[in-house]
Amino acid sequence: MIGRPVLCVALACAALHAQDAYTTRTINLTLTEGTSMAAAASPDGRWIAIDLLGSLWVLPFRGGEAKRITPDLVEARQPTWSPDSEAIAFQGYDDGTWHIYLISREGGEPKRVTSGMFDDREPDWSHDGQRIVFSSDRAGGVSTIWQAIVATGEVGQVSTREGWMPCWSPNDQDVLFVSPDRRAFTASADASMPGLYAVDTQRRERLVLLAKDVPMPSAPACGRSSAQVAFASPDGLYVAGQPVTKTEDVFPFRPQWLRRNEILYTADGRIKRRSIDTETVVDIPFRASVKLQRSTYTIAHRPLDTTEPQRVTGIVSPAVAPNGRSIAFVAMGDLWILPLGGVPVRVTDDSFVELDPAWAPDGSKIAFASDREGRMDLWVHDFKTNEDAQITRDGGVSGPAWSPDGAHIAYLVDGRGVAIVTVRRDEHQFQVTKGGGSNEIGRPSWAPDHRAVAFGALFPYSNRFREGLNQLLLEHLDNGAMFSSLLFPDHSAGDRQHNGPVWSPDGFHMAFVSEGRLLSVPVDANGAVTGPPDDIAPDARGGEDTPESPSWEGDSRHIVYLTPSGFKRIPADGGTGDRIPIQMSWKGSPPPSRVVVHAGHVLDGVFEGLRDESDILIENGIITELSAHRDELHAGAVVDASSETVMPGLVEMHAHLSREYGGSFGRVWLAYGITSLRIPAINAYDGLELRESIEAGRRPGPRVFIAGEPFDGARIYYPGGVSITSDEQLEHALERATALGLDFFTTGVRLPDRVRKRIVEYAHARALPVASHELFPAVAFGIDGVAQLVGVSRRGYAPRLGTEKLAYKDVVDLIAKSGVTLTPTIGIHGGFLARETGDRDLLTDKRLALFPRSVVLMLADLGSKRPDARLDAAVKPYETILKSIVTAGGTIIAGTDAPIVPYGLSLHVELEEYVRAGMTPFQALQTATVNAARALGLGDELGTIEPGKRADLTFLGSDPLQDIRNTRDVRRVMKGG
Repeated sequence: MIGRPVLCVALACAALHAQDAYTTRTINLTLTEGTSMAAAASPDGRWIAIDLLGSLWVLPFRGGEAKRITPDLVEARQPTWSPDSEAIAFQGYDDGTWHIYLISREGGEPKRVTSGMFDDREPDWSHDGQRIVFSSDRAGGVSTIWQAIVATGEVGQVSTREGWMPCWSPNDQDVLFVSPDRRAFTASADASMPGLYAVDTQRRERLVLLAKDVPMPSAPACGRSSAQVAFASPDGLYVAGQPVTKTEDVFPFRPQWLRRNEILYTADGRIKRRSIDTETVVDIPFRASVKLQRSTYTIAHRPLDTTEPQRVTGIVSPAVAPNGRSIAFVAMGDLWILPLGGVPVRVTDDSFVELDPAWAPDGSKIAFASDREGRMDLWVHDFKTNEDAQITRDGGVSGPAWSPDGAHIAYLVDGRGVAIVTVRRDEHQFQVTKGGGSNEIGRPSWAPDHRAVAFGALFPYSNRFREGLNQLLLEHLDNGAMFSSLLFPDHSAGDRQHNGPVWSPDGFHMAFVSEGRLLSVPVDANGAVTGPPDDIAPDARGGEDTPESPSWEGDSRHIVYLTPSGFKRIPADGGTGDRIPIQMSWKGSPPPSRVVVHAGHVLDGVFEGLRDESDILIENGIITELSAHRDELHAGAVVDASSETVMPGLVEMHAHLSREYGGSFGRVWLAYGITSLRIPAINAYDGLELRESIEAGRRPGPRVFIAGEPFDGARIYYPGGVSITSDEQLEHALERATALGLDFFTTGVRLPDRVRKRIVEYAHARALPVASHELFPAVAFGIDGVAQLVGVSRRGYAPRLGTEKLAYKDVVDLIAKSGVTLTPTIGIHGGFLARETGDRDLLTDKRLALFPRSVVLMLADLGSKRPDARLDAAVKPYETILKSIVTAGGTIIAGTDAPIVPYGLSLHVELEEYVRAGMTPFQALQTATVNAARALGLGDELGTIEPGKRADLTFLGSDPLQDIRNTRDVRRVMKGG
């Protein structure tokens, strides 16, 4: 077994080598178009401010050179001028939430007007200069209109109606704003009256424009002139209820009346002035110079196909026994028990996947989820009889939890709802909502009196945007009523995965991990907080000591938790505690010493064409020769592929783990010819367990490369995200990621740019790449990969696309000229639906047996329909963008964001979309072979069929260069020889 000191020395050497090779180069770009930018003209008519690429720029009113006036790492959006034209207000992002800022027209240090944990957006400066109106989620989970007094910063609510995009009337007596007028509690949806509303200084509201016969406004027009009601909308610019633009891609920001008959707005990547009377449109040109600092380094990666002993790090869902004498956990695809002071013992030993062990209160049984009968169901292992009993048969089970009396088990259904099964009849009768909501929830935990189950849930700040905090939700089992409990104000309590909250058996505390700390908060019998959270493991800070997965002992006096270096046991009221050593190792099986593949044709991935009948000689998993067919080479094991086309194994660069698939997760990728898989967001321990199980041969699957949990801001959406709220915590989280040996890092959209920059610096110093959904300024300080053409966004709109789903030269040039990789994921934006609707081949594809029933039914339904040209039209803009980026020299790597679209199949559809966008089949295949391998840092080992490369091969029945759909015709696959 390789010890930790040896491993650390190896990592340190790799880091030092990376630091020696870590250099930067400068790329200068001049931009003349802006995607989804807002513009505002100064009251004196001399200047225009724009928010190009999330920075404020000022240019002369008639156009010219734009000057950047905001700092590099403060995102600035939606400018509005002071009445004297000397200052600009904007919504800025630099600490994890949006605030309103002021900055001089000449630039300098911005001054914050608003503060706090709320998002304050879309400012408009009053014409008397005294107030700034804005939208905010400060009240009641709804975005409403607020104002700030410029002189004092005093903030007050203007309107209680849900709304955003406010602007002052010319006399400052009214504020006009957009409202969806959602009537969540009315009997009829017809009662809703969405459109433009006005509120006066007495807070009296009135409907100005009903969005029934006109499209829903994105933003009303503002300005000093008394003019007709105008607004930007998804269908263009409207004035007096009539469209005045027909083919323009009008961006979703407030137009501005320059005078009664002339309006300023942004569209088609440009700033525009339009005369309402003559319909004359004048483009206002600009030039903006940006500088990119791009890293040059050789990506480090772990050894592939190692046969040396490796320490097991993928330990998942540990649960301490009620008596505190042993710990149950999952590793290497099986369920294990670690007796304290002993060695781990396997409870299950098979190719199936087990999840989330939970002890019965008396310690005689363990409940867990397993796919051994084809679906992820609930099972119970009885230690007295050493037998397993299947409890459920509907699938979708995870996170079981025994009731305090041992008569019932609560569990998650598809990760979004809670069900309860009775294993021993008693007096309890439960009313529980089995169906779940739209968001994933955490593992259930029982109240000691059986009256409720508690679980982590996402609480969005408003119904306008999805991000929020993880807190506690309780379901009362006598009537099914739901109640919430705020365990950790302004912070997330747990992560809706393995980090709690977990109710103590005595009912007096909840334990959870938040921001790298193990916390315990006192609660009453109803789960309501009775005191502040207590940091009970103050010495556990980052790196090898980072606490995870807390579990209570039966007497509620101790907690056992997981760290990257093993288990630790501490008193429930805090202290240093004791380490619990665990010694486990794994090693891969050696590949065959010699294999010859006799191929009918070979697509080597180097040249655009097929080799004729060839032999591929593979020794110890490495290709040593690729030559024309010779019978004398056929010694030892021979793979007869004389009627097949052999190509490099495919690489999926953006997918996620659905635990529902169990052992089929690995098989489905291989069935579609995919031999490597990159997962940009996954619980680190889940990812390590998956990686180690496959590499050790415990279950089949592709090579797996993981980033662990994304680094994100205080507000989160997905389960498992790491909320970064301080510089100290960031360093601890980075140390943890290094200790766990992750392959790369991912950053979330709510992460402030200065924090993202630090992560890039840290990762590149260790020769590790960083991926993100963010484009700028991420590419300016060296981000390596950008995910999705659209992507999620903290702004409420897609900064990389306009309203008509088009990108302009700023986006195209940043991607193409910077060298960053782009994973377009066209399939999730309509490509998969367009290609598979009417695809009759789905109805006879035997690989569908690897999917859950719900996916099979969905695919069968698509295949039985007729093709729909409207679906092709909907995805056409994305194909157009991709073509522009490729033509400009951009580097594309193929990924799908599966399982939003089905595993495996979706990668083939993605490649077909690339061809529809104008790429040749060979270019499309390179995105999933050589381009992907280079992005992984494995260009010397994977991605082509050449001597010295690893033998990851996909065998096809047809020529993919003739028709890219032939890539689906996978006959077999080889990984590492």
